This record gives sequence, C-alpha cells and structure tokens, in this order.
Amino acid sequence: MTNSFFGRERLRQVRPVSFSPVIFLAPPLAICGAAMADPTLPTIGSTVYNVTASNASIDGGLTASTGATAASNAAVINAFITYASSHGGGTVEIPTAASAYLCNQLTLASSVNLQVDTGATLQNGTPSSTLITTSGTTHDIEISGGGTLDDHATSTSSNNMLSLQNITNLWVRNVTIENSSHEHLVPEKDTNVTIDGVTIQDPLGYLSNADGIDYSGSHFLIENCNIADGDDNIVAKAGPTFCSDITIKNCVIGAGHGISVGGQTNSGLNGMTVTNCTFNGTDNGFRLKAGIPNGGIVQNVSFSNSTMTNVKNPIIINSWYNGQDHYGSGEIPGTSLEGNDPQHAFNPANPGDPPVTVDEVNNSAAYPFFDNISYSNINATGAANNVLIIYGLNSNPANAANQPARNIDSISFSNVNLSGAWGADIYYVSNLDISGLNVTATNSPNENLYGDTAVPEPAGGMLALGALAGISMRRKSRRSSEPPSTA
Repeated sequence: MTNSFFGRERLRQVRPVSFSPVIFLAPPLAICGAAMADPTLPTIGSTVYNVTASNASIDGGLTASTGATAASNAAVINAFITYASSHGGGTVEIPTAASAYLCNQLTLASSVNLQVDTGATLQNGTPSSTLITTSGTTHDIEISGGGTLDDHATSTSSNNMLSLQNITNLWVRNVTIENSSHEHLVPEKDTNVTIDGVTIQDPLGYLSNADGIDYSGSHFLIENCNIADGDDNIVAKAGPTFCSDITIKNCVIGAGHGISVGGQTNSGLNGMTVTNCTFNGTDNGFRLKAGIPNGGIVQNVSFSNSTMTNVKNPIIINSWYNGQDHYGSGEIPGTSLEGNDPQHAFNPANPGDPPVTVDEVNNSAAYPFFDNISYSNINATGAANNVLIIYGLNSNPANAANQPARNIDSISFSNVNLSGAWGADIYYVSNLDISGLNVTATNSPNENLYGDTAVPEPAGGMLALGALAGISMRRKSRRSSEPPSTA
C-alpha cells in the first residue's frame, strides 16, 4: 500500500503482527509528575534605597536619573547595590519615571532586591552587552517591581541580557524583560529559583537565538509567565549542569520554539513537571532535543493539562538535533520540521540508520537518552507540520540486563488529542504506550510506526505489538474518518 507524505508517495512495508506475548506496561515512576515543595525564597534586608535620593554614604551622594548617561547611572546603582549588600541587605529601588533610565552593566549582590517600579524602565545603554549579572557565588537575590528591563537590541550578539549564575535562593517576579540581543533571562547553575509573573517579549522585533528563560540547576519553579520571543521560550540547558526538580506551570507561550530540554543534555535532567500551559502560534510545543555527542539522560518528565492552537509541531522527542542527518540521506530536503531544522523523508522499509550500541550507564560517547516521559490531557489543533515526532536511535543496549532496549524508552500518552496537517511519526522506541493518543491528520496516515519494519493500523480493539524492532506498545484503533476519542 502507499501513503502520501510531504507531497510524495512512499512505501510502507507491512509485516504480519503476532498477538503474543501481550505486553502491558508498568505505570511511570512516581517521581514523574509528583508534587514537590516550592523553592526557598530569598531573605532580603528591610531597608529601601531609592537611587534618585541622595545618600552621602553611597558614592558621595550621587544619584541616578533619566537624564544621566548610561555609565554614570550604572556607577551609582552599582554603588547602591554594593552598599545595601554590605549593610544587612535591602531593596535598591528604581522609581517610576516618564523616561527610561539608561544604564550599563549592573552586578547584583547577596541579600539585595533590585526593584524596578511599575512605570520605570531600566534600558541598556549598550544593547550588545549584558545588562544585569552576578559575580562569584551569591545568595538571596531578587528582581521585582512591575517595571521593565529593556535591552533595546535591534541586532544579535553573544551576550545574554540577564546572566544570573551560581545563586542560592533567587526570585524574579512581576517584571517585563524585553528586546534582548541574545537570551533574555538566564539563571545558570542556581539552586532554589522562583520565576513568577514575568513577561518576556520583543516589541522591537524577534531576533534569532533570543531565548526567553534558559535555566540550569535544581529546584526551579517557573509559573504565571507570558513569553514570546525568537527562539526557545523556556528551556533547560542540561549540557554543563545537571538539572533536577523542575516545575513549570500556568504559563502562556506565544511566538518562539516552545518549552524544551536541550539541545545539549550531557549532564542530564531528572524530574520535570510541566502543566497547565497554553500555546498559540508557537513553532514547537513540548520538545526534548539532543544529538550525538551532546547527549545525556533526560528522565522522569511529565507534560499535562495543556492546550495548543496553531503550534506547528506540538510534541517532539529528537535524538538527531542540531542539523545532524537522521535515517540516511534526505530524499525530500528543505521542508521545515522544527524551527530551522531540515526534514528528511526516507524509505521506511530501510531508513538507512545503522544499528549502534549505546551504554546508558557509561555514556562516554554522549548518546541522548529519554526515559519515562509522559503526556496527559493535552489538546492541540491546527498543527502545520507533524503533530508528533519521536526520533529514536536504532540502538542496542550495551547491557540488556539493566538498560532499556532503545535510547528512547517508556513513553506514554493519556488523553492526548492532536490534529493537523501531518500525522505522528515514531521511530525506534521501547515500551511505548499510545493507547491514549488520538491523532487526526489531513495529509498523511494518522500514525506511522517505524523500526526495522512498519506496522499497519489495526482493524479494531486493543493490540499489543511486541516485535517491532524493540518497540513494545499498547494501542487502540484510530481511523482518519473518526473523530479523536475523548476517553
């Protein structure tokens, strides 16, 4: 039989399916989606220092103003921050003003809250440079106030706008962060981080690589944020830093590349819950991405209770990220899959992907692994590309006794309803439960399942597939003429 795919016809090899042994999957580990305590909030001193009020003990009584140069404002505000930190901590206040306070780089210090009041704008006088950073190891830092931090960039650079590193107890809340020349808010190697009510936007124009929130470390809560930008909206950067205990909830996601992990995952991630998020017009929805040799173990991740409208690619797990070829030479190049990554169609009977031996325990070759990933109560409509892509490696475990059969293992779907132009394409996955996945595709079969062979859509009822090149799954019948199930 033949099926239309990306405007071409491609063969779909059908193999008789054995009905035994029947494989039923164990439920995901308890950590996946488990409730965790909120991060510890910073302790800030009670004194408030208004940077426009003269204080003879601070920088000789000099003050900041909207009429001053970026260099002079930076000198004054940094002096207030240093003084507050060394005198028991406190709030350094940028008060409401009709014009922006031009400012060069600020360096935050322990026990200080930088409060940019509603109606105040702190604007980068050198948009290609970092606006706010930290130095060394710090603790108990806050950015708040309801005002705006504006990088004012119209071209790209390699400098992040807010680079907040090696902090214990960080709280960023109720501010607008906009127009970065690179990544906007970057809390790296931090512990106990709360990001609440933050708006990230680029009204001057979406620049490439202008991510929203790029984070790494442990015990993060990201909630009630509204993010639209030129790249990843929220992304865990688990390359140099191990990430754990992450909660993302109640966020609104617009332009950008979605909520992601990767593309470097060498240090690994364990424990992330994403729930109650809304996407509209985003390139990607939920995306896990890594490639050789920038892979590690991403495990115990749950995505739930979310809606997506006109998201090009609602769900992606990609073991071939960052321009690497997957499954042989591209037969149909140039079609967008996720952002700027190329889509390659191929012969499903022989994907051209040679088998590899991977070692999840001693991963010196840095292969990507994605283990125990669950999706539940998700509805996506209007996808322009594939509603679901799972790109696994044609992998064999170095030790079959204690490692999964494939580098992507234990993936489950419960009440996940996806509709769009192209169906679900799934390659090389072990312990896959798609019994709760409902797909309606306009231009292709609802589902294509690939290992060494493809499997036909079952005629009806429950079917356990145990011999698909290491793929084990449960599924229900779905036909393109039937509406998605709401069960």
